[in-house]
Amino acid sequence: MSGTGRRGVPSSAVELRDDSALAVTTRHGDSSASNLLVHGDNLVALERLARTHAGMVRCVYLDPPFNTGRSFAEYTDSRTADDWVAMMRPRLRALLPLLAKDAAVFVEIDDTQLAHLQLLMDETFGAKNRISTVTIVRSATTGHKAKNQGPVHVTDFLLVYAKDKKAWRYRPQMRVRRGLDPAYSTWLDNPDAAPERWKFRPLRSAVAESLDYATSREASRTLGKREFAAAVERVALDSARHVVRFAQPRYEAIGKAAQKTVDKSRAAPERVFVLEREGRPPFIVRGGNRILFLADKVRTIDGKNAIVEPLTNVWDDVPFQGIAREGGVVFSRNKKPERLVARVLAMATDPGDWVLDPFLGSGTTAAVAHKMGRRWIGIESGAHLDTLCVPRLERVVQGKDETGVSSSFGFAGGGGFAVARIR
Repeated sequence: MSGTGRRGVPSSAVELRDDSALAVTTRHGDSSASNLLVHGDNLVALERLARTHAGMVRCVYLDPPFNTGRSFAEYTDSRTADDWVAMMRPRLRALLPLLAKDAAVFVEIDDTQLAHLQLLMDETFGAKNRISTVTIVRSATTGHKAKNQGPVHVTDFLLVYAKDKKAWRYRPQMRVRRGLDPAYSTWLDNPDAAPERWKFRPLRSAVAESLDYATSREASRTLGKREFAAAVERVALDSARHVVRFAQPRYEAIGKAAQKTVDKSRAAPERVFVLEREGRPPFIVRGGNRILFLADKVRTIDGKNAIVEPLTNVWDDVPFQGIAREGGVVFSRNKKPERLVARVLAMATDPGDWVLDPFLGSGTTAAVAHKMGRRWIGIESGAHLDTLCVPRLERVVQGKDETGVSSSFGFAGGGGFAVARIR
């Protein structure tokens, strides 16, 4: 693996052999940077990159034409289904030599060609290597779309396959939960006391008292239901050690020691019992129910406390609205949010890993990979490689792009990239 340049951006000289048939024409920023922007047909580029980057790519993100039947300023997105399949099949196959053994491939699509794409992915990578099909909620039922006949289309799909599922390693991701989980409705007055002395009461009552109201009903009536609910959430997140829920454990699924603890708890329902477990959190029960602390689910995100949950295969928390000028480029109806690509790369890569996008578009994947300290290759055949991608990535290198995920990763510039063209 290469060394690391300033501000944590990996750097290493681009090494393209004479027989690679890719000619580096310009370099931007750090001249030793390994990042590569290729101008030309992506099938040809992939075949030639296999001569220099075989087995090196840890993650591929593809955002191919969706075959919507529409025409855009940058390209025409209208083919027969057979032609679309004929276009995609060799390009997917051309990825194989480039993939590391533990690599993953992510392809975003809508439902126009979803079925054809899944068959192609099964054919290319093997159905046994399918990791997930993620549903991405990208818009709401507003405007002209709500007038369409039939269900309104508001989603994309992300097909995720590993080169070898047994070798692939998922980097677990969390997402912020909207609102307070209503199950966490109990306030623990004294979490620092011995468990046998713990005192519980309703969360809403504790919050009302902190606001100088006699009861939660009085607080809700005086402040209004919405304002009081917001106060409850605010206090719960800021004092998460005091907030708990009671959850009935699956008796048949826990160990014998835990079962005995549950039995004792049921026999003395007002007492709290604690079973210490080596290498695991203690098993705490009262009245036969586990005591779970909200603090275990709260993290500080962008300076604010929030509840986080494990990522599922439905992503409705990445807004597509307001990204029209993200990265300083306008790419109407085609650009993906930097946060979406960042989640993909966080799932499948570590700093310094190689990321590939054969349908680079406006340069989003390259920009995000750069900000996250990954090495990247982006391929684009259109003129917008020069009018959109290069200027965007120059701003990233120069630290002039404060949009997207720049602040999330503390990126302030650095690194560089080369532009190569097919001979």
